[in-house]
Amino acid sequence: MSDEQLVYGVPAHTIVEALRAAGVAEDDVVAVLGRAIARSSGPGLAATVSPPFVFQTSVPQTAPQCELHFEPTFAHPDFVDGVTVVQAGETPTEIGFNHRFHAIETDLGGVAEALRTVSNCIKELRLELFGVVQELQVKITAIDRRIDPIKDKTETKESKEKEKDSKEGKESKEKEGKDNKESKEKDSKEGKEKDRGKDGQKEFVDLAGTFPPGASGSESAAEGDERTFISLADRPDVGRDALSEEDS
Repeated sequence: MSDEQLVYGVPAHTIVEALRAAGVAEDDVVAVLGRAIARSSGPGLAATVSPPFVFQTSVPQTAPQCELHFEPTFAHPDFVDGVTVVQAGETPTEIGFNHRFHAIETDLGGVAEALRTVSNCIKELRLELFGVVQELQVKITAIDRRIDPIKDKTETKESKEKEKDSKEGKESKEKEGKDNKESKEKDSKEGKEKDRGKDGQKEFVDLAGTFPPGASGSESAAEGDERTFISLADRPDVGRDALSEEDS
């Protein structure tokens, strides 16, 4: 035997699942279930149980007065020309036209009575259904008034959660955009500094005829076959005359 808590004879988990499926917030589910357990377990159970809803308008399942019992009584036999005797009155061998027409009138009266019965029953049923619909409207309106506060609270909570998620997503996108912008600016700055270094190195070579300290030989080969040192043969005449004077 299961030890699960019963609420008015219904397992507690069944009520919880039904409330969650209806969109009731978790706090409200706990509150409703707690009150229901307290009331169903308390000594005043009979006083707290709501009476079942009963329609004030009575709609019987069957209506004997609406049953129809019409059965046609007249059956006309075919006449034969030159053979069948046509007469108004009734004789032992012929009922006559008067009896035939009265039989037709009786059947028509039965049809009219059946139509009146059907019409009255439909009218009565319509009035009963109208009363039932009015009672349902009152009852459903009362239920809606009890559910609307819970529904509004749930929708407000969901709206706040969506607004929070939207705000967090927006902040995340702004942060990503800022990081991407800083990364691009950093790359652009490094590229400019690198290009500036190359331009300065080329300008030094053009002016001094040699590469600055730290420049590799491969870069020298790429730019041209410049000589790093001036040989004695390449020195100007002024320098050669100065050396000869010192020797003398």
